[in-house]
Amino acid sequence: MIGVAWPALSVALDAAAQPRVFFVRDDDAGWADDRLLALLDTMQHAQVPIDLAVIPQALGEALADTLCARRDAAPALLGLHQHGHAHTNHENPGRKGEFGAARSLEARARDLADGRLRLQRAFGERLDAIFTPPWNRCADDVPPLLATLGYAALSRDATAPAQQALPELPVHVDWCRHWREAEGDPARAAAAIDGALANAVRWPGRAVGLMLHHAVMGDDELALLRTLLQRLCLHRHSACLPMRECLALPAAAPTS
Repeated sequence: MIGVAWPALSVALDAAAQPRVFFVRDDDAGWADDRLLALLDTMQHAQVPIDLAVIPQALGEALADTLCARRDAAPALLGLHQHGHAHTNHENPGRKGEFGAARSLEARARDLADGRLRLQRAFGERLDAIFTPPWNRCADDVPPLLATLGYAALSRDATAPAQQALPELPVHVDWCRHWREAEGDPARAAAAIDGALANAVRWPGRAVGLMLHHAVMGDDELALLRTLLQRLCLHRHSACLPMRECLALPAAAPTS
């Protein structure tokens, strides 16, 4: 992986009228703990923050203790927030979703409250009031529900329908999808991710969101990720922040 220069991203950042902020969101914490810890070590070595979307019903006591210790040791490098309830699909037929329209709003509200309580018991004040729905989608009535329940922000795919109930921190680039489509070829994957990040830099918004799924990321992917983190750390027009800090940023104008 030595020598990956991320050329398209570098050109887009060079052309940016002002620095662009990035955040890294990793989904499905609670699954594949060994791969999660490998990812956390990669991020810590680069001194780049990462936000974990944690599945309440999948979180074990040992992992909760480990995440609390890591958060306490380096608060600026780790964010923790809620990822659904059990990561269960309730939409049959149709696209997968845990908080779609197939169930009543009351049932979904119960799952939200139960999941949040589980995470609050595990993390206390370390838990950020952000919600990431499994499969990056939810029904249109969920954002207003989240607002009434006291959530501060929603994080979905950048192509999700616009909503006004809550601030949104969308993810623009799905790292693992590009790796999968490249069939594990690091050069092809790097080119696809590079182009996608460059396009995202030109989008308006508070920050550019990069989505990871640690459970399916092997060592080759982590090696490639290290080169990207180095690029983001070294470029004068980029900064990496936790999601909770991104909420305070104004929306950026698109880059020409």
